[in-house]
Amino acid sequence: MSRYYCPFCSSSYQLYETRSDGVLICGQCGDPLTKKPVINLRKFFALLLSSAFVVPLVIMIVFVIKDITNKETFKNMENVVLMTFN
Repeated sequence: MSRYYCPFCSSSYQLYETRSDGVLICGQCGDPLTKKPVINLRKFFALLLSSAFVVPLVIMIVFVIKDITNKETFKNMENVVLMTFN
């Protein structure tokens, strides 16, 4: 999936028209539009780098929540006393 844009005109005033042969042209200057990919190399590396910092945090939160929900209640209080003094 790619977007079309005019490299010569301002991005806030982009107008698109279609010629009779099906080519998209700029409505202001009349030049043909160029394709711009949605995710370029810079965006890909930015996503990769940000995921490297976010994924360990998410994994840690999941394990903490899992540990809190799976707390075992001690049935024998003598075991609790032995565990606290070791």
